[in-house]
Amino acid sequence: MRKARATAAASKPKPRAAARPKPKPKPKAKPSPASLLSGGSSSLPPAPASVSTVAELRGLAASHLDSSSAGSTRSTMQTQSCLQLADEAEKEHRKMAGKISEHAEAVKASYKKFVAEVCASTSRVCKVTIPEMAKSADRAIDGLRSRYNIPATAV
Repeated sequence: MRKARATAAASKPKPRAAARPKPKPKPKAKPSPASLLSGGSSSLPPAPASVSTVAELRGLAASHLDSSSAGSTRSTMQTQSCLQLADEAEKEHRKMAGKISEHAEAVKASYKKFVAEVCASTSRVCKVTIPEMAKSADRAIDGLRSRYNIPATAV
């Protein structure tokens, strides 16, 4: 029964999602020669097709000037804040570098002190402790010889 269900399920075709056609990319609009000469920004709305009075033309020019001035002001403010942030980051970097070098010097001094202590301790062990232990072992051996009446051998 189980095999029949498994083969029946395996033979059924599974539904597939329909393939969607990919949209074609739209060609980018080329700027007109007039906009290139006037220095107009492509992000600004296009000027009205007909300006009938000098006042409308002045208003349009003032609007463009105001928008350019606002963009320039915004850009200047962002540049100043970016420079200030860069200065703060540089000061913080200098502080951290100074602290790191101080800690490195402290570690070096501590290491030198540790090495000097190890050398002194090792020197003491080699000069004093090992000969003392050898004498103590000789005494213990002599004590065992005398206890068990073993004669000392010539070396």
